[in-house]
Amino acid sequence: MAKKEHVPLGVGFYPDWWAANHGILVGTREYYYDPDYRVEVGMQQQRALYEQFGDVGLGDPNPDPKPLITFGMVMLPAVFGCEIVYEEGALPWAMPLNLSKEECERLKKPDLPKAEPMAGMLKQCEHLKAKYGRVVGDINVTGVQNLALKLRGDELYIDYFEDPDFAHRLLKFCAECIIDLWKLVYPITGSGAMDVTPMCDPSIYCVPNCTVEQISGETYREFGLPYDIMLAEACHPFGIHHCGNLDPVVEYYAQVPNLVFVEAGFGSSFAENRKVLGPQVAFNARISPVLMKNGTPEEVAAAVRDAIDQGAPLENFSIDTVGLTDGVPDENVRAARRTAMEYGRLS
Repeated sequence: MAKKEHVPLGVGFYPDWWAANHGILVGTREYYYDPDYRVEVGMQQQRALYEQFGDVGLGDPNPDPKPLITFGMVMLPAVFGCEIVYEEGALPWAMPLNLSKEECERLKKPDLPKAEPMAGMLKQCEHLKAKYGRVVGDINVTGVQNLALKLRGDELYIDYFEDPDFAHRLLKFCAECIIDLWKLVYPITGSGAMDVTPMCDPSIYCVPNCTVEQISGETYREFGLPYDIMLAEACHPFGIHHCGNLDPVVEYYAQVPNLVFVEAGFGSSFAENRKVLGPQVAFNARISPVLMKNGTPEEVAAAVRDAIDQGAPLENFSIDTVGLTDGVPDENVRAARRTAMEYGRLS
């Protein structure tokens, strides 16, 4: 493996950016249900990125087909019957079922190989393997609280205080379903992170804790940590994607076994987080998408420099500018990339 020359900095564009700038549709139902369309779109994306940002190392003028499987963060919600909303300029979104406690208690683990849309995704895998000899990617299994919220709705937050025993039963059920999905998909591609974050080694299982930001650190300790530990003991090596400020929960994340990767949202104290987690845990720092859209190139460069200054050891540190929407200035993307390549050089 070639030695890294500088701190890696990823760039992730939201579906509305692709639609507005290149007429490429990645939020539609067709994108997720038609594997040949998805492969073609992937090559279009690489060519478009090279044309627009090839000067800072993005894209590929002659990309090879990438036989990718993906389903956003909605596979398990879809299996349980959530309505999935597809829009050209957005990622798929699962509408909560808002089940009663009684309905939640009656839930049974699905037979995933036979349950739609997972059964259809397995057929996609067979198609891609027959056509290309391989399949890459994975299925975002979503986080434990994420899935519980899709089943129970926001009443889950009230359950934490009024009926914690019920909340624990539901969360444990969700964790078991997540483990079942990971065990089904991982042997097919050997990947457990691509559908969550491009900054994580794909061989790691990375859980997207997108809603942990909505609860306190103490609430996570009681209702989140036991199930992240459950996941990490079954699916490892283990990584955590955390949206938003990592500071309130980092001490609890540090207790998760088999932890090798953490992704922290903007606003986090990256240096302090690294101290708590230890230098052996790979760390990805996210730059604010609001800054990327509304800031100047100088402000973007300063944010990247600040992240790098907090990132030691830099050998397992990376930066991500994610969720870039239509209207992000091209020069802000270039400023972020160039700063990482120049200021973040590794000796």
